Amino acid sequence: MSGGIWVGRGLSFRGFGHYFPRHCEEIPADLPEAPAMEAAVLGPDLGVRRRHLSDDSETVPFMAVEAGRQALRNAGLEAGDLDLVIFSSWSQRKYAPEDGPRVALSLGARRALAFDVCAACVGFVHGVQTAAAMLTSHQWRRALVVCSDQFSRRLKPGRRGSYVGGDGAGAAVLEAGPPDDSRLRDSAVLSYGEHAGVSKTWGAGAWTVSLPSIADVAAETAGEAVDLLLSRNGMTIADVDRVVPHPGSVRISERLVERIGADPAKVLTNLRTRGQTTSATIPTALSEFVESGELRKGDVILSPAAGAGWFSGALLYQL
Repeated sequence: MSGGIWVGRGLSFRGFGHYFPRHCEEIPADLPEAPAMEAAVLGPDLGVRRRHLSDDSETVPFMAVEAGRQALRNAGLEAGDLDLVIFSSWSQRKYAPEDGPRVALSLGARRALAFDVCAACVGFVHGVQTAAAMLTSHQWRRALVVCSDQFSRRLKPGRRGSYVGGDGAGAAVLEAGPPDDSRLRDSAVLSYGEHAGVSKTWGAGAWTVSLPSIADVAAETAGEAVDLLLSRNGMTIADVDRVVPHPGSVRISERLVERIGADPAKVLTNLRTRGQTTSATIPTALSEFVESGELRKGDVILSPAAGAGWFSGALLYQL
């Protein structure tokens, strides 16, 4: 591979971590019928068999800290080794002040610069690209990108679509090392103001609602980010060993896989067992599949995402 913006910069993922709440809910077989608009978003198969729901003690920062600690252990590092803590959360947007500094404090990363990013479901891609740009300035060496969301609390209870949302956190340690060991090859984040209304909040509960066009918009915009990375690196989708996307829903995932021409057998998500955890979906899947051995050192991985704002993005890297 050549041509990626991070090639020759020595950027690599050192370790991954995840946290899911203690309470795991099996999705009932007799779910209520979805209204026509919601059915168009979800498709005939909800795609989620169980999900994790946080209690009042498992706050967004708490889950972030737990995932971050695991990522540090897997990287063989201490919190004091971190220079940056980049925190992504979308499902809790009424907090003040932002949570990044508090997450860093709880971890013990007292010398790290900590701050928040958003970009909704593209938050992990956004966080990694931000970390990479800062690490290549040579002022910093190690960054923790941690994503934590409670999406279950942003979906109106009782509706079929509410059972898609889950809670959890995922984290990754990114390090700048020797230039000839560049495992993070490329990244891109794109924005589309014309699609801002495809997913939005509604009502007094600020419930998340999406238009029926969301699957097509998500597939096309995430596909554009994939096209950019593959073209820039002189690759085709056949050169990729694994696709670890933000799935959104079964319908969105299927449309995206079709749009980029990926072999479905190469696609790994934890949607069925964990639910849709917005910005945490990609890092939790990476952590789980590295832990299980389904992702192995040297695998070429592509991680596309799309989400409210509207944003899309993708990462191209090796473990």
